[in-house]
Amino acid sequence: MKKRLTYNSYLGGTKQVLETSRVEKEKYFVEILGKKFIVHPNVFSPKYFHDTEFFAANLPVHKHDCVLEIGPGTGVISIEAAYKGACRVIAIDINPTAVKNTQENVALHHLGKIIAVRKGDLFKALSTDEKFDVIFWNTPFGLIENDTKISDLEKAVFDPGYDATERFIKQAHRYLTGDGNIFIGFSSALGRLDLVKKFVQEANLSIKLIAETKSRETHPVRFELYKLERCWKPTQAEAVYQPL
Repeated sequence: MKKRLTYNSYLGGTKQVLETSRVEKEKYFVEILGKKFIVHPNVFSPKYFHDTEFFAANLPVHKHDCVLEIGPGTGVISIEAAYKGACRVIAIDINPTAVKNTQENVALHHLGKIIAVRKGDLFKALSTDEKFDVIFWNTPFGLIENDTKISDLEKAVFDPGYDATERFIKQAHRYLTGDGNIFIGFSSALGRLDLVKKFVQEANLSIKLIAETKSRETHPVRFELYKLERCWKPTQAEAVYQPL
């Protein structure tokens, strides 16, 4: 009889993939959506985690959109947003190595006039008047104990107490243009969707699944892209577009 996988099994599988990625000691190239990207050691790697390509392909970005990505890692999704026609992209990562990695890939793709990379925790690197049509975060799915100390690399896959996830969901709307939208990358196999939905409700937002795919890391998993929308009409101040 096939053994039933528990949530801890999935957490352990994610940790195993993360540890496998640590064998990389030098920079290397990967190909995502037909484009080459540099990957630094100690950065969330699309070579080992397969959700990056799915979210890069499916994130809705339109011509002239202003885009904010939290946690770009290697910068694949931000760079793909620029190729889709975004007029301005801000990429913010808490991991200083990821900031350097994204900057290097932005230079590789000659997109320095469109993409700016900043170091920071969620929205702390923004001013209050910076507004975006698209805000995206491939959230760290793994819920672990609130007081757990983790490395910058582990923050890409684990979120102690879901503190960062909750803050993102409850604060992101402050940085939207009048008709802007929030998107989160998630996995209901690897993460706690019930808690995400609770945060969404508390933030007076709605949540809608817009894309999903089956994949495999250590175990078979599913990745989902969700759209979060306001359940209220933005005020005039919120609706005013503030160019960066």
